[in-house]
Amino acid sequence: MAATSKSSKSIGAPKKHYTRPGVEAAAQLVSLQPISNHVDKWERASNQYDKMLKAKGGAKLVKLDKQINVIANTWITKSTTNNDANLTKEQLLDDIIQWKFTIGKPRNALKALLQSNTDESVVEATKLAFATCDTIPVNNSDDCTQQITTAMNHICELSGVGPATASAILCLYRPDIFAFMHDEVIECLYEAKRGYSLKIYLAVNDRCKEIANELNIANGSKKSTEWTPCRVGKTLWTMAAMSATGDEDGLSSIFDVNDNSIPASVSVEEEDCKPSSSKKTKKRKTNTRGGAIEERKRAFGKRG
Repeated sequence: MAATSKSSKSIGAPKKHYTRPGVEAAAQLVSLQPISNHVDKWERASNQYDKMLKAKGGAKLVKLDKQINVIANTWITKSTTNNDANLTKEQLLDDIIQWKFTIGKPRNALKALLQSNTDESVVEATKLAFATCDTIPVNNSDDCTQQITTAMNHICELSGVGPATASAILCLYRPDIFAFMHDEVIECLYEAKRGYSLKIYLAVNDRCKEIANELNIANGSKKSTEWTPCRVGKTLWTMAAMSATGDEDGLSSIFDVNDNSIPASVSVEEEDCKPSSSKKTKKRKTNTRGGAIEERKRAFGKRG
């Protein structure tokens, strides 16, 4: 059964250029409409996530990803028993932040601010945020923007923590409500310049939720929570990582070469490939399966 929301037609429409390597592949996936006709491609892309973790950050990122999911599993147990789920300062610094800085671009200037938080403040902020999340029912179809905003603001009260870090925490607690604010996901789904404000996060998160809803409806009899905003975000990051690391076999396993709806090419601004000189970086045409594959691979490696 096809289901296309009014706004989904513009979701992920390829831009003229991107500043993060590989985003064009994620945009190509989202541009295939209606999404209900391409669930198999989304499934195949999602299944490449673990492989791309290793390609991006090696054994370190694979281990960190497992660690943050262990934390998430302990929250499920605590929430079921006594609603006392929270994050400690040690977990914030050693697990969440390390994972965020490894899977994306490190923000080392924030380390001193993050370190200045007390364990009590981290525990209290996350308890309040999680309690707010608990007021949103599972499979909720109503607008929960206010609760999302409140939960994000609780965590953003911590020093050095903005919407991106808050989303890294909350997508572990409620993946059915929150996506992580990957740079690649912002550029893929947000039509204006990439930014990290709460307003931009809410717009990107809404689009991840729309895509998840369409995928779940298309799955018919399968669980309505199989696709979540969090999983959609992971899948788009995976697509970008595959393109950036030059995984042509992986991309070929997802896209049908005979699918005429796939854009032939998009313009990519290789911001992460800037030379040491003061000369401006040139824009170049690249194809997902060819072109400047090696340059994107080197650029992606420099980001971690």
